[in-house]
Amino acid sequence: MIFINSHEIVLDKQERLEAWTSYDRVIRLAMNFIKNCPVDPANGLPWYLQYSCFWTDPLRPTIWPDNPAGKFAWAVTTLNKYYPYSGDASHIQIVRAMLDRMWDYRTPSHYAWPDVPYASAHPGTGNYFGARADGEYGTEPDKIAQVAKASIDFYELTGERKYLEIGSRCAEVLAQKIRPGDESHSPWPFRISVRDGDLIEEYTSHCIPAVQLFDQLNRLGVGNYRGIRDQVWEWIERYPLKNNIWKGHFEDIRLDPGNENRDQVSALETARYILQNTDRFPDWKKQVKGLIDWVKDLLGGRPFYTAIPIHEQKFCFFPMGSHTARFACLSALYAEKTGDLDYREQAIRSYNWASYMASDDGTVTVGVDRPDYYNQCWFTDGYFDFVPHFIDGMASFPEMAPGDSDHILRSSAIVQDISYEPYQISYRTAGSDGIQKFRLTFQPIQILAGGKQLAQQKTLGTEPGWVFDPTLNALVIQPGSREVLLKGR
Repeated sequence: MIFINSHEIVLDKQERLEAWTSYDRVIRLAMNFIKNCPVDPANGLPWYLQYSCFWTDPLRPTIWPDNPAGKFAWAVTTLNKYYPYSGDASHIQIVRAMLDRMWDYRTPSHYAWPDVPYASAHPGTGNYFGARADGEYGTEPDKIAQVAKASIDFYELTGERKYLEIGSRCAEVLAQKIRPGDESHSPWPFRISVRDGDLIEEYTSHCIPAVQLFDQLNRLGVGNYRGIRDQVWEWIERYPLKNNIWKGHFEDIRLDPGNENRDQVSALETARYILQNTDRFPDWKKQVKGLIDWVKDLLGGRPFYTAIPIHEQKFCFFPMGSHTARFACLSALYAEKTGDLDYREQAIRSYNWASYMASDDGTVTVGVDRPDYYNQCWFTDGYFDFVPHFIDGMASFPEMAPGDSDHILRSSAIVQDISYEPYQISYRTAGSDGIQKFRLTFQPIQILAGGKQLAQQKTLGTEPGWVFDPTLNALVIQPGSREVLLKGR
């Protein structure tokens, strides 16, 4: 018998790796663990507010620097995919508590970097002011951008203006601090001292959160960040997209003044941005394929029954579940856009490998290597930077989604409210220009958008309408309205 962590492997007739359980179950096990997360008796705080990770044998927190900014930003990403998928609104309050606590512990207004979150913190305190490589009173501008975008996403979900103001304030600071970039200088340093602005570490390629943030503010008509957004994107296009110096994301990694490390996060998240905006990038196929292949060639492990696991980075060269799931996700999105069957197969096998990180008790281990990684769970790598990739994969391949329950698999507009009932789904989005993708248990017979009936179409065009694939029970709606009611039989 061959095992990955606690699960005996499952193979198909061609001896290709299958998942040990459904993707839906992997997602629900993880999210139920978060909903019932252990609480520290010393301060009454759930572990996700004060620890980056925990051990499974026995179950106990790991005394390792916390990573509040990135962790909580990924939690918003997870929420905005999982809530529409599941209809479970309980996670909204969990994420609100994260964002509120992070803002309570922001930098003071008289610091050189005022009113911004800390990327790192000492564990077991719930008190955020820097730690480890950042040092106390150090932070990372790419995480400021991540938090800002996440806060505005949360505003679009809830309508609570406080979170728009948080995101806008962070954007103002980033706009004030931007600098000309070159091959060895990113638009913002990777690490800085928040009190005096001194440099701690120079270079990061993880600038796509800032591009997304400024895109978002421009769309909402808040400020005028178009020029800054273009400046950041032009730097990405001129340097890392050409020289592949993708590094500078992980908070706990040692200082790297020689830019020797390489990681997959900024490369693949940049690929995601290009895929989400293919109309802007004439050469998108070549760019995205190049990024996926670069990660596979540099950080891919030896195929395991045709599944390719992905190492986190050069400085922590271990295959891990969340990064394998991200690689699978980008392979799936690329296959969906291009019809490339090789990338489809690559995506499915890597997803299947990543599924073995999840256990029946809801713990999701970070990796497989002993003595540590099979026994350690991270709130990013096992939950908030893990779950969304599986939901995205089901959107690309609806046959991987449950066939016995109804789900939104994707929405390009944030879903503010959703109700699932037998043969009926109603939902409301933050904007009227989004597109939603479902897998259903029934055939739709009527779709109302803003109270008006939508027409069924063969393919979506510029006008509101919907398309249904009866072989997969896959539905795509372009409502042209925020309020949608779907009825079926």
